[in-house]
Amino acid sequence: MAVQQTRKKLKFGAGSLTFVILVIAAIVIVNLLGLAFFARWDLTDGKIYSLSDFSEKVMNDLDDVILVKLYFTDDLPAPYNANARYIKDQLYEYKEYGHGKMKVEIIDPVKDHKEDEARGLGIPAVQVNAIEKDKIELKRVYMGMAILFEDKREVLPLIQSTNNLEYEITSAIKRLTSEQMSTVGFLTGHGEPDPQTDLRLVSQMLEKQYVVTPVSITPGQLIDENIQTLIVVGPTQDLTEFEKYAIDQFIMRGGKVGWFVDGVIADISGQGAQNRVTNLDEFLLAYGIKINKDLVIDTRNSRIGVMQRQGQISYQSVVEYPFIPEAVTFSEDNLITKDIGAVNLPFVSTLDTTLAEGLNLLFKPIVYSSERSGRKHEPYDIQPMQKFTIDDFPEAYLPLAATVVGTFQSYYTAHPVPDSGLGKLPDFIGRSPVNRMVVFGDSDFMRDQGARNPENAALFLNTIDWLSQDEGLISIRSRTNTSRPLDPNISDSARWWIKYTNIFGPALLVVLFGVIRWRIRLARRRSVAARQNRQAGGR
Repeated sequence: MAVQQTRKKLKFGAGSLTFVILVIAAIVIVNLLGLAFFARWDLTDGKIYSLSDFSEKVMNDLDDVILVKLYFTDDLPAPYNANARYIKDQLYEYKEYGHGKMKVEIIDPVKDHKEDEARGLGIPAVQVNAIEKDKIELKRVYMGMAILFEDKREVLPLIQSTNNLEYEITSAIKRLTSEQMSTVGFLTGHGEPDPQTDLRLVSQMLEKQYVVTPVSITPGQLIDENIQTLIVVGPTQDLTEFEKYAIDQFIMRGGKVGWFVDGVIADISGQGAQNRVTNLDEFLLAYGIKINKDLVIDTRNSRIGVMQRQGQISYQSVVEYPFIPEAVTFSEDNLITKDIGAVNLPFVSTLDTTLAEGLNLLFKPIVYSSERSGRKHEPYDIQPMQKFTIDDFPEAYLPLAATVVGTFQSYYTAHPVPDSGLGKLPDFIGRSPVNRMVVFGDSDFMRDQGARNPENAALFLNTIDWLSQDEGLISIRSRTNTSRPLDPNISDSARWWIKYTNIFGPALLVVLFGVIRWRIRLARRRSVAARQNRQAGGR
């Protein structure tokens, strides 16, 4: 019996050794195949660890060699070492889709004695915290990238996060390889925010992909034909008749316009609001656009800090503010809202959806309020500490932004063409080719304070891309921006279960798996022991 048990053990050991050898051989074969064939299995929502179709197309369309120099210190401390691995993997994927048109050099500026080269390209050394010998020390490192094409270059001087890295790399390659950048103009002269101060954050982002310029319309001069997209943000004063004519003819010749116009002008610091009344309202009706004179309130909203006083003590409390809806319901078939999770729209007004159909235009809302929302009309009370009840929110899914597509008829087919008084203008155009516009009932969400929310900024930039028909960039800008907050209307008990399931659920699953595996092995041992006992008894 002892001999039989020894033979069984040897047989079991040999089988285990064979299994281990086969596993090792399989791993080696898979790695060898990986060197010859590129493939990736990405199970994440949105495929954020794989290149988008647009990035693949940009690489496939390269007609000359592009050189990427990654200046990264070898032994980076956590979490930057994980970033380095991710970046190298992503560059390898770019290289595969470049089919020999991308060269990648990985350089440690210190070890390779190329610090001067890195600094000459605008990549500085930075100091980060590193744990060495059980204490935190400052470490001098490099974490930058230079992309070179012909005599041009794009530099990412400091890569501390991999968020939107694909967008940064792909847009840089596209800029380097494109012969000409599109031009986006911001209308000025009517109380609009200054692009370089009030819209500084989104302007800086736009300048990576477009030529951004102010547009001031003067009598006798139409809008420059080099401008493809015109942005109108929050005018508070009337436009002259010639300014309206210049915008109209810009649309008629195929120019795209984004209208970010408030129905109500609100000042939270002064706690006052009044309807915005300018001659733009009548003008927009010709294009199927009407921004209502109301303020949307929503049970899904942002919180604000409010100073309060109790006796001699002043303190700040945080309260929900229904006049800043948090929009989470979007059109499912428009690229502008692709992968956008939640945007804040301060003092937003609703849009009238009934006008465009009579003008043979396609008016499609793309951003909505929540299922529990409402509207306030003049006179407005926007004080943060006022009390709301559920009866204040009787409406659902109010349209807050929309696209308008079709052949537009000139406003001046029904109104006299203004005389510039400064010479002959180009021939009047009465109808546009098939064209597109976007309208938002809010001009605040993309200002610097609102654009600190990356999804607000992404929504605005997606809008400009869609108007400029650079839709490929939309597909990658928002891939890592998505926020999925809990529904504020769920019960406290449901919120409790979700919270603690996320905290303890993974650990309990591991424990459960271990218990099940232990029970299976125990049952198997008992079965083997019982069989051996029966065999021994038979003898």
